[in-house]
Amino acid sequence: MDEKKVYIGCDTAGYGLKMQCIAYLEGKGIPYVDCGAENDPDIEATRYPFFAARVARAVQSGEARCGLLICGSGIGISIAANKFKGVRAALVNSTYLARMTRRHNDANILCMGGKTIGEWEAIDILETFLNTDYDGLFHDGSLQLIEAMEACMMNDNVWCEEPRKIATGPLADAEIFDRSKG
Repeated sequence: MDEKKVYIGCDTAGYGLKMQCIAYLEGKGIPYVDCGAENDPDIEATRYPFFAARVARAVQSGEARCGLLICGSGIGISIAANKFKGVRAALVNSTYLARMTRRHNDANILCMGGKTIGEWEAIDILETFLNTDYDGLFHDGSLQLIEAMEACMMNDNVWCEEPRKIATGPLADAEIFDRSKG
């Protein structure tokens, strides 16, 4: 059985960090697909949407285990990836956020800034992202709402659901109340 691979993409500003992450994956024996960009001295800059699309399509289709995207700040590439239905690309700059976006959001693409984060922290973040499972249960309600939003809005409609109480899992029968009141 083929093990699904981590798909990786970057722009020019993310190339150095991408190569450090690839070295980590190779050292751990984790299969990956490098979707670019390359370090080409004849190219002044590459545009991140091309590489975000390659990775997001692989994640969207189920071909990829997950994705890793890196641009200068991580912001633009995460915005581009999140245009794909079913993609939950999270811009992360700490191991805590990597853990929480996997546990609570079931993020399937990790985004980082090649100019905003150090190599060792980036490797810790990547390792945490790859080794943290989704908690499910309570968080399923939020992901179901995101899926409803996508289904509506990707057909050029406006999603205008009214806020309501939603509980799943062990809280399904529990009373939900406003904790802000003292």
